Amino acid sequence: MNEQARDCAAYFQSRPGYRRILVELLKKYRSYGRPAGNIHLDDATQEECDAARSIFGHPFSPPLRFQAVQFEAALQELRFGNVSLKEVLEFYFNTEIKTNRERHEAENSRFSTMIAQILEQTDNTTCIRWLQTLKASSRNGYKLPRREAAKDLERTKCALLQACQSLDLLERHTQGMVRLAVLSAQATSNPHALDSGTLCGKLFLHLLSFHSGLEVPANAEQRDSLYYENGILCDSISSLVTQVGLVLLAGTEEHPACRLFRQRQEICTLSLANLSGLTAARSPSGRAYIVENEMVFTQLCDRAWQFHSPLICTSGQPSVAALRLLDLLTRDGTQLFYSGDFDGKGLSIAAQLCFRYPNLLKPWHMGTGDYDRCRSDIPLSESSRALLQGCAGTVLEGAAEAVRQFDRAGYQELLIPLLETDLTETP
Repeated sequence: MNEQARDCAAYFQSRPGYRRILVELLKKYRSYGRPAGNIHLDDATQEECDAARSIFGHPFSPPLRFQAVQFEAALQELRFGNVSLKEVLEFYFNTEIKTNRERHEAENSRFSTMIAQILEQTDNTTCIRWLQTLKASSRNGYKLPRREAAKDLERTKCALLQACQSLDLLERHTQGMVRLAVLSAQATSNPHALDSGTLCGKLFLHLLSFHSGLEVPANAEQRDSLYYENGILCDSISSLVTQVGLVLLAGTEEHPACRLFRQRQEICTLSLANLSGLTAARSPSGRAYIVENEMVFTQLCDRAWQFHSPLICTSGQPSVAALRLLDLLTRDGTQLFYSGDFDGKGLSIAAQLCFRYPNLLKPWHMGTGDYDRCRSDIPLSESSRALLQGCAGTVLEGAAEAVRQFDRAGYQELLIPLLETDLTETP
């Protein structure tokens, strides 16, 4: 019978009109585990219709449609005798046909074996819990290693082991912050193993999120924040925040360089590396004002010598450095005031900061009256409108609704006189 099936497959291989028909039949067989389902070739060529006619004995025209079980029954009427569709397909495609269920079960078995092997090589409690979760559920990064294991089991096993080794080393690191490349080199001998574009780096982020009880980061800012909260410096020099007037402490004394900037009322830009060496930050007035835009910040700072309180610029979405600085200030009890643009991005940033510092941050000139003063003729983008929804139920809901109704952005630059007055007159 095998020889007959081989001859039948060779017959089909010699006639190109059968190619797409057999591809569809293979899909159905893998899906159902037997000849089942309907074959549809809506754009069938005349050659394909003629091929079907040679099997079924009656003419076809596009769209070409028939049942898989009918195709196998028709095979029995050919000169090759009693052959099974499964054998013909296996010879034709030179493959062993396994159903989707069989393949899924085999992949599950290989994945479970791999996890068991890794569990034998780690005694870290967090890693053990994470690996057991990967094995048992579809959450906490399960889909990523599962998908990659199906492509390359050994590569995935190596990446999981390196991610676990990295977390274990991180938990044993007790001497301040550690840089990502250094951690990576010490844990894996490769300083780039934990880069965000590598499989190991992605798995490490999943493991770190599990360790922190947080969702996996959805963007670079969330990723860098997760690293920092776990004592890792990822990009410590390009994450920046700019300020004027703050008292910044290193140990128990004001940082000498920052003191000179403050005394001269000069703008001081701080990197995350700078901030990692600070122990505290405070405002001489107990207040600090924050603006979203660089141009607004520099314009206001032309009168910095008259400011009664420090001024900070986030340059759009707050960086990890900006959040680190604000965390230091709120730890000291500093009252924060934030001002940004009236669009989806500006209002959503304000809402996020209000949520992060619920008792210490207030919107600054971000009411509906302020929007009336700075409304432009520029319509909102679709993405900006979508971001406004995040302000529902917050103190910014009224402003967001006004922006939505007018469908026009409002810009902070038009509020500079009001902001300047607040910064230079006694509060």
